[in-house]
Amino acid sequence: MAVPTGTLTSSSTISNLVQTAYDQYVRMALRSIPVMRALADVKPVQQAMPGSSVVFSIYSDLAQATSPLTEASDVSSIALGNPSQVTVTLVEYGSAVTTTKKLNLTSFNDVDSALADIIAYNAADSIDNVVGQVLCAGTNAIYGGSATSTATVVPASIMTVAKIRQAVTELRTGKALPRMGELYAAYVHPRQAADLRAESGTGGFQELTKYVDRTPFVAGAVGVIEGAYIVETARVLNGLSLAAGIGTTTTITNLAIASGTVTVTTAVAHGLGVGQIVTFSNTVSPFTAVTGTATILTVPSSTTFTVLIGASTVTTAATSGTVTFTNNYRAVIAGREALAEAQASDISTVIGPEIDALRRFRTIGWYYFGGFSRLREAALYRIETSATNG
Repeated sequence: MAVPTGTLTSSSTISNLVQTAYDQYVRMALRSIPVMRALADVKPVQQAMPGSSVVFSIYSDLAQATSPLTEASDVSSIALGNPSQVTVTLVEYGSAVTTTKKLNLTSFNDVDSALADIIAYNAADSIDNVVGQVLCAGTNAIYGGSATSTATVVPASIMTVAKIRQAVTELRTGKALPRMGELYAAYVHPRQAADLRAESGTGGFQELTKYVDRTPFVAGAVGVIEGAYIVETARVLNGLSLAAGIGTTTTITNLAIASGTVTVTTAVAHGLGVGQIVTFSNTVSPFTAVTGTATILTVPSSTTFTVLIGASTVTTAATSGTVTFTNNYRAVIAGREALAEAQASDISTVIGPEIDALRRFRTIGWYYFGGFSRLREAALYRIETSATNG
């Protein structure tokens, strides 16, 4: 059939009647389930009074008495050891959002109801990260590959079953109590778990249902390896925090040298922090002396960071090259009583008062007053590795 002649009435002709439609249901951002706080299984039992900190005390055992007694002689008394103590300092945490009356009257979505959900998640998300930082500051660490410190973790330093086995062995040697049956808890990053799954042979990854009843016994548990149940979670801390939209390798646009350090300017924002590891490659001569790994020294700006280059004698700057950021995922392997929590006020939602003249501003937030501390270092190990897939 032929198109009618004359002027057609189209969507552009009466464009005022053709508008963008919106789904009034607004979805939440993707979220990871907070799991770290679950490791804080020690709380005050007989707290004497409110205070700014809480002290936990641990008796020490007597030395073994292995010498035979003499029939006609009494034993000599020995003194109890002075109990060790761990202090948990209480700190205030919280956040708040204020909305305007105009926003609530003009928005196509109920912002207040969504805000309640967002605030609740932010509270759990924030405190879980606080716990993760405390856990990963422990003294017991195992490093991937042949690395012996955070500074020597390189892309080849991936997670292996042998590292899990080593951590469990150290926990058992240190008399740490398992968290469930004979199993310790192992919180690993999905990228670390991918490397574990890639291993095969005796001692490799076992699906949870091959080991226990099919009923899940721990939220997020996906399997068992070498005496530890594996919780696969993106909440495992990563020593690298790249800015959105960039990969692990980016272009160097300039380098400036001074006093044994080098300041690197990257082509894009990097999102790095103090103590993180970078690897230089393909730098233009004569700046080849910085090829290799280096540690970030000072708080970086958005596109620059400063690293130590040792005894280099290079005095001129390269204008290009590449820098690779080495990921450092920090798995946590724990037994019972690894972490203590004390609090004066648990997480609570706070509705702020409407005190402006026209009551147009509404505030909702959350508040927590408490703290965390490692109670038994012997019950906690972390495994720092890179990952095959970034």
